[in-house]
Amino acid sequence: MGVDGAFDDLTAFLAERDDAERTVAPAMRSQVHRGTPGAGAVILLHGLTASPPAWRAIATALTTGGRTVVVPRLLYHGYADRMTRALRHLTPGALIDDVREIVARVGALGEAVTVVGHSLGATLAIDAALNAPGVARIVPIAPFLGIASVPLEVHPLLVGTMQRLSDVFLWWDPLLRERLMPAHGYPRYPLRALATGITIADAARANARRAPHAGAIDLVINERESSVNNRTALRLAQHWRAARASVGIHHLTGLGWSHDIIEPERPVAGIALPVLLAIIAGPHEPGDRTYALG
Repeated sequence: MGVDGAFDDLTAFLAERDDAERTVAPAMRSQVHRGTPGAGAVILLHGLTASPPAWRAIATALTTGGRTVVVPRLLYHGYADRMTRALRHLTPGALIDDVREIVARVGALGEAVTVVGHSLGATLAIDAALNAPGVARIVPIAPFLGIASVPLEVHPLLVGTMQRLSDVFLWWDPLLRERLMPAHGYPRYPLRALATGITIADAARANARRAPHAGAIDLVINERESSVNNRTALRLAQHWRAARASVGIHHLTGLGWSHDIIEPERPVAGIALPVLLAIIAGPHEPGDRTYALG
């Protein structure tokens, strides 16, 4: 299959995925932007309850720079009904297999593949680095490897409890509830989905002492993270370095307590955007760097 055939195959595959979930909103479908041959391909994976428009600003900038950009809609996300209960059906196996298939099809384009993810999407990027040989580089941004301030030792008990309470939904903002914006994200999430994320994260940590397939890793940490466990992410990076992986750690300071630092409708994202673009589009360099923002 030539490059044109591989691109058509990728586009058709993503369209079929979206068509299979009949209530996906048109604006929240998966996106593919063809770039200049040889400029590389970037996969952008959104977080839990988000959808492809969350990457709008970064996808536009990367496309303008010549990259081929693929923004998949994760399973059960992006429905027109923001109060959908579909995320109760999210499972670790289905999510992992789906993303690995996307990575394989993007790899068929013959471009160097970078997988960028935010939150749950970053966890899936880490899984791709460990298990998808075609990935050249990953950029996990605020990866969900654990809940802030929750010890790793309680994860087995936590996951079991969340799975038993799979019908329980929590609001991202208990005051705004269904009025929470942006419109391309869900305002609530089921405990079952959190259990799914933790299960994927724990599997990645279990393999932390072997070097990933990806030759380059650029981990992005918000020093005042409000939702995910930075300590766990940094520990994973140190294990990878010990296994002789090439790891860059980018510490963002001055953003205040926040998590959703890519969403265009969040003021904090406007502050973080230039640095995030520089990290994603720039060359990989191992080592630690600190960026004073705000």
